[in-house]
Amino acid sequence: HYYITNNLRMSGAPEERVRALKLLIEQHLTSTGITDRIDRALRERDKDNVIQDISRENVIDKVITELKNSSLNESVLEQPETKPEIPIPPELETRGKRFLQVSLTQGRAFIDDLENNEAATFQLHALCLGKRMSSKPVPAMCEPPFDETFYFCIDQIQKRGSLITCQSRLLLTIVRTSHAGHKHLLGSCEVDWRQCLDKTEGTLLNLEVTGTKSDCGVSVGLLTLRIKMLPALQKRISSEVLKSQLMMEKDRKIERERLFLMYTKQWWNEYLALRPAHTDRLVKIFTEDELGSTQLVCMMLAPLQTPLIESARHAARFVSQIPCSQSHAPGGNSTSEQWTSLHGFLVANNGDVESHCLLLCSLLLGFSLDSYVCIGSRIKGTSHVWVMTLGETGVPTFWDAITGQRYVTGDTLPYKTIDCVFNDKSFYANTQPSNSISKIKFQLGEPVLWKAVSEDAIQSMRASKDTSNMQIVLNPNLIDPYHSAANLEHQLRRLIRDEREQHDLSTHWNDNLCHLLLPAISAYEIERAAGVTVSNEEFQHAVRYAVPTGFTFKGYPAQFNHLNIRQIFRECMRSEVCSDLITSHGDELELAIKIRIYPYPENVVACWVMFACQYRCIL
Repeated sequence: HYYITNNLRMSGAPEERVRALKLLIEQHLTSTGITDRIDRALRERDKDNVIQDISRENVIDKVITELKNSSLNESVLEQPETKPEIPIPPELETRGKRFLQVSLTQGRAFIDDLENNEAATFQLHALCLGKRMSSKPVPAMCEPPFDETFYFCIDQIQKRGSLITCQSRLLLTIVRTSHAGHKHLLGSCEVDWRQCLDKTEGTLLNLEVTGTKSDCGVSVGLLTLRIKMLPALQKRISSEVLKSQLMMEKDRKIERERLFLMYTKQWWNEYLALRPAHTDRLVKIFTEDELGSTQLVCMMLAPLQTPLIESARHAARFVSQIPCSQSHAPGGNSTSEQWTSLHGFLVANNGDVESHCLLLCSLLLGFSLDSYVCIGSRIKGTSHVWVMTLGETGVPTFWDAITGQRYVTGDTLPYKTIDCVFNDKSFYANTQPSNSISKIKFQLGEPVLWKAVSEDAIQSMRASKDTSNMQIVLNPNLIDPYHSAANLEHQLRRLIRDEREQHDLSTHWNDNLCHLLLPAISAYEIERAAGVTVSNEEFQHAVRYAVPTGFTFKGYPAQFNHLNIRQIFRECMRSEVCSDLITSHGDELELAIKIRIYPYPENVVACWVMFACQYRCIL
């Protein structure tokens, strides 16, 4: 009953529609005795097995039939069509290689989108064995028309003995994009693709997509997909062998988690016994991921290497340009209880401060830096998360993942305290009398200063988890920076002209002055990306040379992490300096604008816009 109706109860659908749909479902479940059967099963078995039985007995399909025959004359769910077998595309057909074919056939019961919204879209992102694939965007609706087939090459594990022991899972994530272009991580689900190894025709699965953050654990929709090995195994693996392998792995995982939980309870009690003040420190060993699973924080990051990121400072600049969710912006009262995986953060293209820190620390670890995520507080006293790297002498450098700014010894720090630090292999809790940064010693290996979680225990937990999906490959930027900048400049000129017409002002452009703004923009970006101040002597000399004697020059630079020109213009007009420049009036006044786009991986951009004008001074 929960499996089918909870998403209706928690959705924002019209109340009359929700009540009608709930009534139909409840009538069918009660009249057929299914409710009693499910209640008994839940008391005796776990939820996952009960859901599999529901799918196997076509309970959902029977409810669909009931709904189709109802007076609503509309279906919330629908049985997927049977489609012909999809062969391997010729361009992927390589002798000796084997593929995992994942055919997505339908989405159902996305109740939050009962009313079709053609302006909003859904896009599904798949991750398996570290390989990422994405579907085409489809309209956001109750039954999104997903029709996509992914091929994951499993050549490296194609030996029959390796296939059955490979624990890499298939992770599916759905991102909703609004009509304004804002992305939201709608939900995720995970499946063990090895279920198809004992079937030559593949396995048809109905997967429940669970929500994130405030909707964590709530079903937001269903996905139907078929997974199959291509070409098929010459000798099918028996169901008994496959079931035995999966049960053995599950038992081993449960035992390792039990032992680690016992260890951490003892560790925590020892930590609290050291000093009464430790009860108030922000020591976070576990978190929850977007799937609702409890994770050791060390499992949420891993060293990432990519040729698209050239240096540690380049990495900081890239991460800082990924939008930070307003609801989880720095300065909140507490760190988020649910953290998003690296894959979820990248496909959503936005996230909270914790997500930014996990990605930045992973990239810095990829450059072999001694990097850690820090949990502590800001000067204002609010809890916060940031990144730290330690030099050879143990001197810390702090990195703000949201701004990309670095803080070294002697700088004025925005941080006040540190209670714990961690990376992919280690976790340390501060045991020093004071957690104030100005008094902390950063010799992490000293037991009297920092209490460490056993690295062997962390490694044991990592061995029980699938880590192949942590080795994510960043996608190159597909935006043409020069063509896009030219288009944005054309649109921005029209917006400025319209704004000036409202003030009864004429508009004249100086194309030469527009071009001269490029060196200034270049210097600004180098300063942000490299952290070094670039001399702007050439730009200043060019302005003095190009601006006639007796004329005044004004300029205003602004930087954005998106390409929505109307939003850029609105934000600039909120600045009194920029607004005065755009609506300037004077003798022989000419305006200039220049836009420059600096592309980063994952279609992340740093978009610089510079406004300028020159006019004759009248004494």
